[in-house]
Amino acid sequence: MSANPRMKPLERKVLRDTVYESLVDMLMSGTLAPGASLSIDGLASGLAVSPTPVREALVHLERTGLVFREPLRGYRVAPLLDTDQVAQLCDARAIVELGALELAFQNADDLADDLAKALVAHAEVAKAVAGIPPDPAAIGAFRGYATADWEFHHAIFRHSGNTYLLSVADSLPMHLHRLRQSVTRGVHDAEASVAEHAEVLRAVQDGADHHRSECHDGQDAGSWEESTCLGQLAHELSP
Repeated sequence: MSANPRMKPLERKVLRDTVYESLVDMLMSGTLAPGASLSIDGLASGLAVSPTPVREALVHLERTGLVFREPLRGYRVAPLLDTDQVAQLCDARAIVELGALELAFQNADDLADDLAKALVAHAEVAKAVAGIPPDPAAIGAFRGYATADWEFHHAIFRHSGNTYLLSVADSLPMHLHRLRQSVTRGVHDAEASVAEHAEVLRAVQDGADHHRSECHDGQDAGSWEESTCLGQLAHELSP
């Protein structure tokens, strides 16, 4: 049987994603320290892959701001974000995510279901990281927490139904930048973050219930609950 010609691109994408995840772990744990020069050939050798998926993964990482490329010198690990950069990133994420939530609110029931599942997962891993001291050896626990936190927000972008907003969200990985901070400083806001996510979920659920009630009564669905939910999310995303 002849090989499916579509399999090669798929395999290459899977390999690129695997290399990307490996590099993220190395960046988060400090194995690749801020300012370090990144040799494509050296990384490829260490990961036992060809240079191509490493190069593709670095292009993706450059879009996240975790690495940067210098002309004629190649890639380097970016420094940790300073306070002003964190504030700017939060502002950008808030603007994009609030727009996504307005679109996602058109199908609030399905959104609420996915947010509820994400909240349960987030609450479980939040307990696991509570009290863990800053330690690169705990990267697995910290990354699990950051991923669960991001999945709650990612659900909003998915339910917006807008692929461009989803693409922008993936290029603003606040969860990865927070993860870098967590490895060196620990997680101190897990309980507050879970509580804020619960408030966002409650606002979405209340809005869905109100929408059904008004539609049943033959009235136009109001926007008060949506505004409440937007306000709660804006507060949760504030630096």
